Amino acid sequence: MRLRAILTDLDGTLLEPDGTVVPDARAALRELTVVGIPVYAVTSKTASELAPIMARLGLATPAGIENGAGVRHGDGRVELLATAVPLEALESALDALRRHTGVPARSLMELSDAELAALTGLEASALPAARTRAATLPLVVEPSWDFRLLAALPARPRLRLIRGNRFLHLQGDHSKADVARRLLDVAGPRVGSVVACGDAPNDAELLAAADVAVIVPGAHGANRELAERLAAARVAPLPHGAGWAAVMRELLASHRVEDAAASAGGGPPGSGARRA
Repeated sequence: MRLRAILTDLDGTLLEPDGTVVPDARAALRELTVVGIPVYAVTSKTASELAPIMARLGLATPAGIENGAGVRHGDGRVELLATAVPLEALESALDALRRHTGVPARSLMELSDAELAALTGLEASALPAARTRAATLPLVVEPSWDFRLLAALPARPRLRLIRGNRFLHLQGDHSKADVARRLLDVAGPRVGSVVACGDAPNDAELLAAADVAVIVPGAHGANRELAERLAAARVAPLPHGAGWAAVMRELLASHRVEDAAASAGGGPPGSGARRA
């Protein structure tokens, strides 16, 4: 199988829960770079959070930010999709939801520094970047309240609530799959299959849109909701970055075999990306 691109979630997928990168994942990133396969981060993180992470990973590619709200280009420029809803409108919508439902939801902006650091594992110096949001509002609320909140969403603007690992995200009518299409458009035409990797329900649409879907498990196994929604997805053999790296090594081996066969035959392989 020839690879066109890797689209990957970060926290809990390529990165460890504490934001570090294991040596195997770093080595797999280097191998992908050597053979010319681009890696695009598609994350719920903000553009401000991504800058140091992309530098640490050695990635100069564009990246999807805030659950598909937009693209952070390699030069740092941010492009929001038309479906993104500004933060101020999301905060107003949350106030209305709490009045109408009585649900005790708190936004990331309302947490103290100590609460946010405890919840995310971020250092104090990283908290301002996490709060520099353009078009998503992460909420702390028990999943048992999700249905009541969903039922009370306003008709305008069109909003969604999507579960991640730590937060329920209030956002516009967009997903990681939407921004993935934009990232591939920016990259231009390439031959091969698109691989998408994720670990949480907010990755479901991204994985469903790819040619190869990879679920990266946590310490206690694959996310149940994600596994149920994507029964045909490949599940990495190890948690977090080690599992991500193991799948990348297998895919790279297959890519090299097809690449060698194509070179020997004197023509390009015929495989193409179908969806993402």
